[in-house]
Amino acid sequence: MTREQAQARAAQLNAEHPERASHHWIARHGAEGWTVARIALPEGLAREPMTSTTEARPRPPTADDPRPVAHRNIGGPYAV
Repeated sequence: MTREQAQARAAQLNAEHPERASHHWIARHGAEGWTVARIALPEGLAREPMTSTTEARPRPPTADDPRPVAHRNIGGPYAV
């Protein structure tokens, strides 16, 4: 098997295999040439099937400053 064939087979397995959520296939060069290796993904990294996306809601307008007028944006002791 050539490198290109191994990469194509690994891509096919990653896209179509029933265990693709818990395993990943890669092309690997060994003593006998190029092969496809299956790697088990750890529990936290398991790929879940695609789901529909959720759009973010528009943000609410910002509230007015609750501080008294004398304390709003005065800029410090050096403001003129």
